[in-house]
Amino acid sequence: MKDLIRLSDADLLQKALSLAPKRSTIKLSDVELNFLEWGDQEKPGLLFVHGGAAHAHWWSFIAPFFLPDYHCIAIDLSGHGDSARRSEYAPELWHQEVFQLANSDALFHSIPVIIGHSMGGLIGIRAAAVLGAALPGLIIIDSAVRPDFPNHDRRRKSVNLLGKQRTYESRQQILSHFRLVPPQDCKNTNILQYIAAESIRAVDDHWTWKYDPHAFRDLQPASIFGLLKKITCPTLIIRGQGSRILDRDTAVGMQSELKVSNDLVEIADAFHHIMLDQPARLIAEITLALRRWKY
Repeated sequence: MKDLIRLSDADLLQKALSLAPKRSTIKLSDVELNFLEWGDQEKPGLLFVHGGAAHAHWWSFIAPFFLPDYHCIAIDLSGHGDSARRSEYAPELWHQEVFQLANSDALFHSIPVIIGHSMGGLIGIRAAAVLGAALPGLIIIDSAVRPDFPNHDRRRKSVNLLGKQRTYESRQQILSHFRLVPPQDCKNTNILQYIAAESIRAVDDHWTWKYDPHAFRDLQPASIFGLLKKITCPTLIIRGQGSRILDRDTAVGMQSELKVSNDLVEIADAFHHIMLDQPARLIAEITLALRRWKY
């Protein structure tokens, strides 16, 4: 792990991408989802869930480092990445997707640990509350849940921004407009450029983002703070010390609600998008948690 931490972002990305995933689709009851898969299905499973307006490739430089011990799947939620779009969206629908994936015999030989970033962490909380002790573990990465309301004003502005349809004349033009939400600097430019390139698609004579802006136009957030008490599996909360989404007080409040074995880890020199800021540190913390849980 020390050797991994010493790698530059370019070397880490190159090493991860050399372990290319298998790209597949799965048809659930009402939608077809795209996913990336690494490793042997007979190994213990890890299910990676991305944040809002993101996609499975946000895990392409994280998931391969859990081989050969684990079977890893990174999903494109509906309306994201290369998955199908819906006519209507709701957090409950995304939760159902993750719940069905975790229970799919076609993907996992047993229910996997769920690892979710931002919106993906909120979806993981919903799934964990339903799966109960059958879930071997939950890792929440910079997802904020508050007693009265899960999203503060800055997050709501971000949702409004994501709900706007934007098109561009060329690939170069759209890549020049790629921005992280919420805004932050990112020193790992190779990883950032990789993420940007996987976030776009050509449509007729123009370029646009892969995610469906309709998914965020009328999305109404609701507090899920009460679900934390229903989680019965080992849980890890990870926050970036510079995060604008998950402040320390909120993270401690979430941790105090959990009635099971849990840990709170803060990663220095990281903001909300921890996998971009400190990918090796994130991999190390997840690895340590899996070892503690003897998973």
